[in-house]
Amino acid sequence: MKYSIVIFCIALLISTGKTTAQELTNNGTNKERRFGYSASYYSLKNNSFGWQIGIENYLATTKNFQVIGSLNLSNYFVKDIYTGASINPRIGFRYISNFGFVLENFIGFGYLHRFYKFNDYSVNANGDVVSKGKASQASAMPNIMLGIGYDLENKLKIPLLAIIRGSVNYNYPNRHFIFETYLALEAGIVYRPNFKK
Repeated sequence: MKYSIVIFCIALLISTGKTTAQELTNNGTNKERRFGYSASYYSLKNNSFGWQIGIENYLATTKNFQVIGSLNLSNYFVKDIYTGASINPRIGFRYISNFGFVLENFIGFGYLHRFYKFNDYSVNANGDVVSKGKASQASAMPNIMLGIGYDLENKLKIPLLAIIRGSVNYNYPNRHFIFETYLALEAGIVYRPNFKK
């Protein structure tokens, strides 16, 4: 997990450096605002707590719409059962009204790894039960996300979006089911700086 955070931070620094050197675009994309950075509280099934950080790349922009590619890292904890860590690339769009209302929709296909608090056991050739160590589960995680929020830059001139997002996540495989579906909630901010030459 610590390596994924280091890789994310390096990618963040590289992308920030490249942002200042980008040329003007023909598709209407804001020439000085190409990236955003998000941080949010992350809750799964209402029985966990955690965090999520991410980077957004604004692929195309008009006055009120943005097409966005994002990469998100999350870590959450289900008490006495497991800790989950995921990396989740998403693509979608965001609508920001002239009054600052935000509506967004994303689809993603991520990777989820759960680290359980209990051990896995198996039976060897002699019929003895032996511990295989702490249980864990790797899963593919396709998801659909909807969000609403408010653009604080509209009134306060602060380049932040306040966002609440709900997502439906599908996990395959799962320890107990072939296919698992669960809901998640995110509440946080998106920082959208201007990089001027």
